[in-house]
Amino acid sequence: MTLAFSTFTMDIAAVKRAFSLVPSGVAVITTRDRDGKAHGFTASSFTPLSLDPLMVLVCIGRNARCFEAFMDASHLGISVLRGSQADVAMQFSSKSADKFANLETEDGPFGSPLIRGAVSTFEGAVAGRFPGGDHMVLTVSVDHMTLEDEGDVMAYFARGFSALAVPAP
Repeated sequence: MTLAFSTFTMDIAAVKRAFSLVPSGVAVITTRDRDGKAHGFTASSFTPLSLDPLMVLVCIGRNARCFEAFMDASHLGISVLRGSQADVAMQFSSKSADKFANLETEDGPFGSPLIRGAVSTFEGAVAGRFPGGDHMVLTVSVDHMTLEDEGDVMAYFARGFSALAVPAP
């Protein structure tokens, strides 16, 4: 019996387009390094993980400028952005040296800077780090949360930001 194999060539542009058609929320992930300097990045890969214990996960690219700060961090903060905060999402997705410039934040109970005006925030201890290809998956045990569930929330879809109305509870 002869087995035949063919080489499957992935069209990366098609893969990116397919991934872009999966709508996701947008969050800014933050921490402070050992010297107290704030670091952050925009993530569309923020996911609730567990209710008991309360956990979430985020993914950070291995080539992110702040990668090492997040590999050393004991705690991190997550700010789920509103539809009106596209400028904040862009600022944290840039290669800027000071992503916190001209931005209002407040420190959570564990010292992570949280974005003012976010629809919700979470802060907690990093529970695990798991390799995921060109990213690292971080699981977080949530110790603190805020919720301002009126207005809108930001979604990322087809390489653009949109605002989705928050339905009444």
